Amino acid sequence: AVVMYRSLIENFKANTGFTAQCQSPQQPEALPRQIAAASVADGNSCEFGSAQYYAYCGFGGLLSCGLTHTAVVPLDLVKCRIQVDPDKYKGVVNGFRVTVAEEGMRGLAKGWAPTFIGYSMQGVCKFGFYEVFKIFYGNLLGEEKSYLYRTSLYLAASAC
Repeated sequence: AVVMYRSLIENFKANTGFTAQCQSPQQPEALPRQIAAASVADGNSCEFGSAQYYAYCGFGGLLSCGLTHTAVVPLDLVKCRIQVDPDKYKGVVNGFRVTVAEEGMRGLAKGWAPTFIGYSMQGVCKFGFYEVFKIFYGNLLGEEKSYLYRTSLYLAASAC
């Protein structure tokens, strides 16, 4: 993996044949850029790369990872019980029935708190630090190379 990243960085430095042209060869003046972006009302957004931006990214990770993994706790609980005692829990539906009969509906929620806390922390770090490293690596490469090698940049940021 280290060799792959070293090779990736050397390719960025060498600029292996990929160039962006800001001017058309037929026209001496640069073509105007047209950027389309969604508009939001004042006060409903934050500055890209600000602490608030990273906090929003982290909160998105908390919601997406913490809540989704917590939602499947009952299924995971039944799956683990099937693996431990296949004679008692003969299948998924039977596993749910036996668990509810023996422990009630609350029995299906065993282990939800550590799952929620652990996966929430993982989501905060994954989503928040991905944005940190994406911006950091993009600044190291510069605007043109960041655009040209954006897929590699995104992969490198997600690997950290």
